[in-house]
Amino acid sequence: MADYAKKNVWHFDEIEEDEETARLMPGFEIQYIITDDTTDHNDKTVFGHCVFPPKSQHFPHRHLAAAEVVYVISGRVVNGSVDEDGTINETECSAGMATYVPQRQIHWTRNPYDEPCEFVFAYYGAPSLEKSAYVDLTDVVPIENVEVSGVLVHDEKVDTKLAHYL
Repeated sequence: MADYAKKNVWHFDEIEEDEETARLMPGFEIQYIITDDTTDHNDKTVFGHCVFPPKSQHFPHRHLAAAEVVYVISGRVVNGSVDEDGTINETECSAGMATYVPQRQIHWTRNPYDEPCEFVFAYYGAPSLEKSAYVDLTDVVPIENVEVSGVLVHDEKVDTKLAHYL
């Protein structure tokens, strides 16, 4: 991440693209705005802004040290997660909808639609992506980037040992 003079108020345009974020989500516009690198006395929170391009996706992952909230500003995305019993759920989320993901739960966000989706997100429990203990599960939980209308519960399940998060 760039070396920022720490302050308490930021505009997302002030935040440079981070190399690790670009690797995980190529082609996305994403800024980790409030982190321990940008704000003094912050040891538990991340706040960010993102635009997912049409037909893009952020693959299954978990944060071992943080819960996450996503709030959709415009457009639509599909937010997915894996329940403790291994059930895979996906929900179409449009403007005004918020999603909560508990710490350690497998989850993802994808945009199978033809328009971009803008949203904000926050991690609670860690002040950066790295300190959230991000675990990439792309190869373990394969998800197709297909449209969802409402809620989709998949027939296949994830192994409960992997799905366990409580």
